[in-house]
Amino acid sequence: MKLTVAVAEMDCRMGNVRANLETIRNIAAKISKDHPDIICFPELATTGYSLNRRWKSYAEQIPGQTSEELSKIATELGAYLISGVDELDQKTGEIYDSAVLISPNGRIIGVYRKVHLWDKERKYFSRGSDFPVFETRFGKVGLGICYDIEFPESSRVLASRGADILFFPSAEMSPMESYIDTYALSRASENCCFLAFSNRIGTEGKTHFFGQSQIVSPECKVIAKATKARPWAVVEIDLGISKKLAPKLPYLSHLVREAYSPDVKTVNSAKK
Repeated sequence: MKLTVAVAEMDCRMGNVRANLETIRNIAAKISKDHPDIICFPELATTGYSLNRRWKSYAEQIPGQTSEELSKIATELGAYLISGVDELDQKTGEIYDSAVLISPNGRIIGVYRKVHLWDKERKYFSRGSDFPVFETRFGKVGLGICYDIEFPESSRVLASRGADILFFPSAEMSPMESYIDTYALSRASENCCFLAFSNRIGTEGKTHFFGQSQIVSPECKVIAKATKARPWAVVEIDLGISKKLAPKLPYLSHLVREAYSPDVKTVNSAKK
């Protein structure tokens, strides 16, 4: 199965959802010239990242006004759209650092809630509890968010559940520039699947987001990467390559699962 994948970079305006949605729409319109089938925007793209205690006041339930606007953009684009959102669970009052996957006809296919929370996120967001895989017309999509890519287990679970391609909307910041390329290449090759990493750019206070958005093949190659002049990356991929490479990269089939405890826990994972 062949499809065209795009990852976009954007500099968000903190707390200005309307302006950020307009930026997403404008970037999507530019990328539409390359006829993407799936386009991914960064973590918390609709609100900006460094809101801290204000994350609560900007959180919205899904479906809601912001997700409806994203659905309109997906429909205008005629492509699947992934974006980071500040999600409110109306039943519990908890908020989540989430990513929404929307179909070309504007239907919400699924929502992923970030499992591995970083730094101040742990104070304000609730932690997600699972790594779901979502069906699209091109195959199965796995979602992680930013810090999740730094844990091999996240991608491994998604790949084990049949994900053909992994998307990581992110707000990775300095000084992680030298790490991200390695993480992206490793997660793709060790799970024999494609990976798309969409990262923020710009500065919020003392926090600098460095971009480096890229699409990586299971052959451990960067096949498209955003630049300052063109802050998005688009490439056609063939998901069938993964099956062809499986005999050479048999990590999933050779994994000795019985040697691992079913309830492996990260040391001090309960500590805040």
